[in-house]
Amino acid sequence: MSPYPKTSARAAVAALLFLVFAQSIDAAPRARSWRALGMGNAGVAVVDDGEAIHINPAGLTQLGGKGSFLPLDTIGYKRNRVDFWIAGLGVDPNLETALKGLRFYERNDSAISAGKKDATALLKDKQFLNEIYQFDRLPIPVRTNVDVMLAFRNYGAAFWSQDDITFQLDRGALTPKAAIELSSTSALELATSRAFIDDRLSLGFGYRVVSTSKQSREYDVLQLKDSAVNYGQDLLRASASDLRRSEEWGHGIDLGMLWYHKPGLRYGASLQNLGMKQGGQFVTPTLSVGMAWSPRFIQSNRAWSRKMNFAMSLDNVLEDTLGYKPLSKLNLGGEYEMTFIPFVLVGRVSGGLMGGYPTFGASGTILTILRGDFLTYAEEGGRFTGEKENRYWMGRVGVGF
Repeated sequence: MSPYPKTSARAAVAALLFLVFAQSIDAAPRARSWRALGMGNAGVAVVDDGEAIHINPAGLTQLGGKGSFLPLDTIGYKRNRVDFWIAGLGVDPNLETALKGLRFYERNDSAISAGKKDATALLKDKQFLNEIYQFDRLPIPVRTNVDVMLAFRNYGAAFWSQDDITFQLDRGALTPKAAIELSSTSALELATSRAFIDDRLSLGFGYRVVSTSKQSREYDVLQLKDSAVNYGQDLLRASASDLRRSEEWGHGIDLGMLWYHKPGLRYGASLQNLGMKQGGQFVTPTLSVGMAWSPRFIQSNRAWSRKMNFAMSLDNVLEDTLGYKPLSKLNLGGEYEMTFIPFVLVGRVSGGLMGGYPTFGASGTILTILRGDFLTYAEEGGRFTGEKENRYWMGRVGVGF
């Protein structure tokens, strides 16, 4: 027997291990999966809609009409033929900081009004200067995202962008300063999948190209008062110029797998951003493994449809920053979806734990095309697991079906 097949297999395995364990920087950005985050980001083995493009491309085999996917059809599981987002816009205003800023504005309304007529009056108002200390060098982030997506059985494509705008005030030695940082990410994702062994095994392949930009500026608050629009346009132009620089784009591969042990019990795994480089270094691939259970007695794919999933996963297994312990990567969650009025109103609620922090999601679809989502989740903001909770409150509206 020729040794070449074995040699080729060994070379392929060696290349894969090199891409996974090569010296790397932080993980590349991933699209926010609203549905998965609502259930604790434990969706790697659920992925029965277009968000499979972002999490696990193998899940695209689960889209389609009745009779097209045996394991889920056996339990009467509700599935979509097509998942299409024409446009989705999400905003995270950082609720805690926004409320703190609102209370500050209400207490200092008269001083701010006077400052509009005479900016130097703010520098003479002791109460204003004392109270602004609570925002001194405190980052005030606002996160926005836009996504467009189309998925049907075995194929999917998505474009998404995310902008993180951070404002930071500095009282300064003479006059207050304002620093603005804009971190932008845009990505195009393509994915395909195939099912084998009576649809029990699904394998998926994806390709992702990512463009990132980071711009920062510092202004005198008195200057910012008169030229805020011009400064903002300058920041946006610089960011757009960076995003168009194709030589800085990162290119990566996604691999995914689903295995149905029983019709309602499945295991999933995905390896994302394999081989991607940013800033001249390989990024750390994102490895996730998990399982999901769909109770047979709950499922219904009729006009008054409903479905329920319970899931758990180990997410971002290869990332070891912030002193993470294995159990801090354990995500748990569940979801329940039902049709309240056929072709008129569908709703879903979800909840879970992600890295020890609770998550919650709610979504609704009206007339099959108008969609809205609410999501809250938290990420670790400290130097080690459990030190500081950074909570996000998200809202999104869009058109799709």
